[in-house]
This record gives sequence, C-alpha cells and structure tokens, in this order.
Amino acid sequence: MSARNIVHSLHFRITSVFLLLLVAVFWGYTAWVDHSLYGVEWAPGEQEWYDIYRDAEMDSLAVLISDRVDDIDYIAATLADYGRTIAGYDAEMAMFDAEGLVVATSDPDSLSHVLVRIQTALLDSMSLETWDFTSYPNPDDMDAYENRITAVVTLHADGDTLNAADGWLVSTFTPLEVDLEANTEANRVRMIWGAAVILVYSFFVGLTLLTWVSRRVRSLSRDMATFREGDFEHRTADSGADEIGRLGQDFNRLADRLTTVIAELRQSEEYRSQLVANISHDLRTPMATLRSYVESFMLRWDSLEAADRDRQLKTITSNLDNLEGLIERLFELTRLDNGNVEFRRESFSLEELAVDVLDRMEVKATEHGVTIDLSVEDGLPLVEADALRIVQVLQNLLDNAIKFNETGGSVWVTLRPVAVGVEVEVRDDGPGISDEDRTHVFERFYTADKSRSDKGRGSGLGLAIAHRIVTNHGGTLTLENADEDGGAIFRFTLPAADA
Repeated sequence: MSARNIVHSLHFRITSVFLLLLVAVFWGYTAWVDHSLYGVEWAPGEQEWYDIYRDAEMDSLAVLISDRVDDIDYIAATLADYGRTIAGYDAEMAMFDAEGLVVATSDPDSLSHVLVRIQTALLDSMSLETWDFTSYPNPDDMDAYENRITAVVTLHADGDTLNAADGWLVSTFTPLEVDLEANTEANRVRMIWGAAVILVYSFFVGLTLLTWVSRRVRSLSRDMATFREGDFEHRTADSGADEIGRLGQDFNRLADRLTTVIAELRQSEEYRSQLVANISHDLRTPMATLRSYVESFMLRWDSLEAADRDRQLKTITSNLDNLEGLIERLFELTRLDNGNVEFRRESFSLEELAVDVLDRMEVKATEHGVTIDLSVEDGLPLVEADALRIVQVLQNLLDNAIKFNETGGSVWVTLRPVAVGVEVEVRDDGPGISDEDRTHVFERFYTADKSRSDKGRGSGLGLAIAHRIVTNHGGTLTLENADEDGGAIFRFTLPAADA
C-alpha cells in the first residue's frame, strides 16, 4: 500500500484522531494535576511582590538599618512596620547579626529570632548573585530555615563593602502547615475524580468516532438497500479516499455494471421476443407453401401434368433452400457470438475479391432493376484478412442495398486506401434508414420495418453477421444516411498486409 493510501485510510485517520485526543487528555490531566495538587495559591499582589518589588524593597530596608545595626529596637520596629505591608503573604523579613543570629523579624510573634542561627559563611554565599535559591542548603531537613531563604542582602554599617559584614537582611517564605492525613485523602479524591473524568471523556471520544464511522456505513447500507429495492439509478455520494469511501466507489462501479447487465438482459429479452416473431414469420411462409404443395400432391398427384409436377417440386425445393439458409445463418451468427469461428487470414487483393462478388450479385441486381458500380482508387494495397468472411460481408451489404433499393436505383462500391489499410464503402440511393432504426441495424434479429418494410422483410441476421465479422478483423462497420433524401452508406476498414 502506498504512503498516500495509508494516510487516507480509515484506520490511519481513526488512530491519528484517537492519539491526538489522548495527547489532549494527557495535557489536560497534567495541567489539572499541577494546578490541583501542586499549584501555588497566591494572595492578591503576592506574586508581583516576589517577582518585582521584593528586591527593591529589601535594598531600601537595608539602607535604613545599615547605619543602626546595633539598635535592635529600631530594627525590630522598622521590620515590624514593613511586615504590615506584606501581611497575608507567605513571606517574612529577618535580620541576622554578624554572628549569624536572628535579632529581629517582620513578624513580632515569630520565634525565628530565638530559634535560628545560620552559619555566616552560608549567608555570605547566599548574598552573591551566583547563588541558586532553588537548591537546598540543608538537604537532611527539608523544613529547615536555610531551605526557605529566598533572598539575602549584606549590611555594612560604615558603607564599606570590602569589610566584613555587620549583618544580613534575609527574605524567607513561612513554613507550610500540612495535615498529611487530610492531604492524602484529598489527593485520593482528586485522583478518583480525575480518573472518572478521563473515563467519561474517553467514552464520549470513542462514541464520537464510532458514530462517525457507523453513520457513513449506515448511509452506504441505505444506498445499497435503495438499489436492491429496484432504484437502479441510485448511487452513493460517499467518495472519500478511505476504506468506506473506496467501498462506496466499488458499489457505484458494481451498480453501473449491474445496470448495464440488466439493460443487456432486457434487450436480450426483447431480442428473444423479436427472434420468435421473426423466425415464426420467416418459417411460416415457406412452411405454408410447402404444406400447400404437399397437400396438392397428395390430392392431385394422378391428375397433375408432368410440367406442373416439376414446377411445384422446384417451388418446394426453393422453400427448402430458404429454410436451410435461414437455419445456417442462425448457426453462423451463434458461432460468431461464441467465438467458435476460426478466421484464416491471408494477403489478397481486395479489388479482385470485390469484382468476383459483384459478378455473383449481378443476376439479383438485374432482377430488382438495380445497377452496381465498382470504383477503385489508386494505390490500393493488399489486405490481411479472411477472404471467405469478407466475401460474406460484401454479399450481405450488397444484398441489403439491392433488396431495399428502388427499381432503377444504383449501388456504388468504393475501395480507397487509408492510413491503416483499405476502406470499403457500399452506398445505395434507396429510401435510407431512420434514426431510430440506424442504432439497431447491427443487432441480431433486428429488421428496419418502419423505414423499409415496403421492400420486403428479412431475418435481420445478414447485417449482424457482417458486423461481427468486421469486428473480429479489428474494424468497425458503420452506417449513415447519404443525405436527407435517403440512401444508406456502409463503411468498414481492413488492415493492410505487411510489405
């Protein structure tokens, strides 16, 4: 299967949509978990303080308390006053002295100043711009004070940054009070709800995909049922490139083929009906004649003169010949339709063959008062064909042209060279063939009754046989009227023999 067919396949589409939906579910679930379980709930203005204002305000506090690092009361009052501006934030300011002890905090009730002591070397390191505050200085105790520090500013009483620090201003976030049991239960509930949401979402996703596929299948099934119930012109409109679309296209092609077969069967039924009528007519006349003469012989045999007996015997023989010819043509057409006729191709002169056929047809043409003329254009090549079969074609065409022509009419046979070989044209100046009949004259058992019934009626087999012989030679037998006044023109082409 080509890459294009794979991309357009229903399997690929459903799989792709399902994977995309799974990615969406995973992304949504991850976002929900981050927000619900691990998300930080900020107080109004808290995040802006951490991201924008904290560092500037710490620098301002450092300027205020640097010159009075020994005035603990002043520092405590200053930090407490600032603490009221960040009340509600999970943040705390504290000052450490040169020994690393907490001396004051922004929260007067905080016990940090009596409980906390930090190594001065660590405070010096944390005051540098290169310090990573996402690290854990005390990995053994995740709740340790050192791990909660978010910023450090060094204090110098004399303003000389080259001297040892006189203290440090530290920003921390307050420790979280977590009820592990309640938190575990809440997380369990959240996980259950999350799983339930995923299951419901997956159910509706699957339902949507199945509905989409089944809708198209049901539509195709309805189209097939409509066709099955007799609406042979109905087709499905689903022409997608996936499996269902290709199934719909196959159904349309099958429906087209079945419609053609049904039309052919109906036409065949009409042919069979016409065959019965034609054969009944063609057999009835000679059989009736034979019956009348046989009965006459039985009743008047002794009283008939020898001349009358000879005449009636010739009539019986003629009718038997007609019956034999009709039966032979039926067998011949059946063999041609079934492909049981062997064609013996050979190179020969079509001009010589045409002259021979015209000589045979001269007697019949004279009886009907019709003249036959042969015209051969220059440069006529030899042809490669079955000579006996081509004789049949020419005889059938000439017989048709003579039989349906007017007394005193003419038939012209023209042979002309063309690119692929030789074109044969048989033209008469009779009444012509109607548009309705012209599309059926090469069908078996069809007789053009409406346009030429006044000239007699045949079995409708001669032109059908001629058409099949020409087709087996790779050509096409065509028919057109010469002009509005009438006259039929039959044409076919035979391939030239290899030089």
